[in-house]
Amino acid sequence: MLQNRTPSRNAAPAALASTLLVLAAIFTTVPAEAESIGNGPVLGIGYSGDEDAAERSGNIAIVHLGWRWSFDGADCIDNLLARAHTDFSWAVEPVIGGVFGDSEAFETSVVPFLRLAPLGWENLVPYFEGGVGIAFTSLRNYGLGSILQFSDNVGLGLTFGQQRRWSVGYRFRHLSHAKLFGDRNEGLNAHFLTISFQ
Repeated sequence: MLQNRTPSRNAAPAALASTLLVLAAIFTTVPAEAESIGNGPVLGIGYSGDEDAAERSGNIAIVHLGWRWSFDGADCIDNLLARAHTDFSWAVEPVIGGVFGDSEAFETSVVPFLRLAPLGWENLVPYFEGGVGIAFTSLRNYGLGSILQFSDNVGLGLTFGQQRRWSVGYRFRHLSHAKLFGDRNEGLNAHFLTISFQ
């Protein structure tokens, strides 16, 4: 019989500390030649209508606030993709937030993203991005099976404005843990509107 584990009261501070440690580890392994191309706040507003563990349709809203550090891609990859008129960059995005609606919970995650955009565009530039990171969620009744999850993301959007500092996009996110942290692993899908500024 499967048990629905509930996080302890000390889980949120522990998850936040874990997120900060992962972030520190990422930045200490970034090569010195990685060129920063901007950083700034990011806001994500999400929705999920997935069924909960009792197979009842749920409606939850998810709000994330975080920071995005963006870097130019490695020269070897940049030069290869430039032949296909494509720009390559990557970013690290730690966020914290909350879940509201049929369930209430705390979330935090750190996700590294890869971004592809066409070269030669001026004021309005489309992009495609994807990334896999780690997430902590105290969401209890969706059969996730663990407070630690993998955060799989894919999205597209537009950058615009002076020096293309603004970005608006759509992102699909899937949370699950591949049964690494327990037998229960129903997963949770969500759709996000993202807004960022560099």
